[in-house]
Amino acid sequence: MKQTKYTIVIFGGLMRRKPDGTWKIWDFNYLRVLAGYHLYRNMKKNKAVKLIVSGGRGIYKKIPGVPAVATVMKRELIKLGLPAKEIIEENRTSSTYQELIWLTKLLGKNSGKIIVISDCHHLPRIKVMIGLLPELKKLKKNLTLVSAEKISVRYDKGLKKKIKEMAQNPQIRKIITLEREGIKALKSGQYKFR
Repeated sequence: MKQTKYTIVIFGGLMRRKPDGTWKIWDFNYLRVLAGYHLYRNMKKNKAVKLIVSGGRGIYKKIPGVPAVATVMKRELIKLGLPAKEIIEENRTSSTYQELIWLTKLLGKNSGKIIVISDCHHLPRIKVMIGLLPELKKLKKNLTLVSAEKISVRYDKGLKKKIKEMAQNPQIRKIITLEREGIKALKSGQYKFR
């Protein structure tokens, strides 16, 4: 068996309940799933790579019967055509900070270089956390942050217009504002870790 050279980690996002009662990744965060699918399929052709979906129940933990975000992402990757056995679930973390702490432990387990996929508005906060927090310092060397939007558009040009439209959604605008406020709170030492 080839030694792992790359580990792709798709960070968890928001979910929505469908009319039939099942859960799906929210539309904008679904770009993370698409990007992970395309990047993994492309890289595994000639590189030793593994794919991990990350995210526990987080903000949904008080809602009975809600699956972990990682479980829902895995289900959606299988629908896209990836075999279940190729997708590893990390379903214990409940926040970006917890996911990053978990990545520091993953680094010591023959994971090779780690590629983190998330939304373009989420990546700046991740970058600031890694730059400011001593417990995350070792991530700087072996971690690459990748925009889900850029990867998705690379494989499907038709998504460019849809992404621009989604970015105007009031919910997305609110999330972008919250991300910026999170960065300010990190830099001022007022950030509330969970």
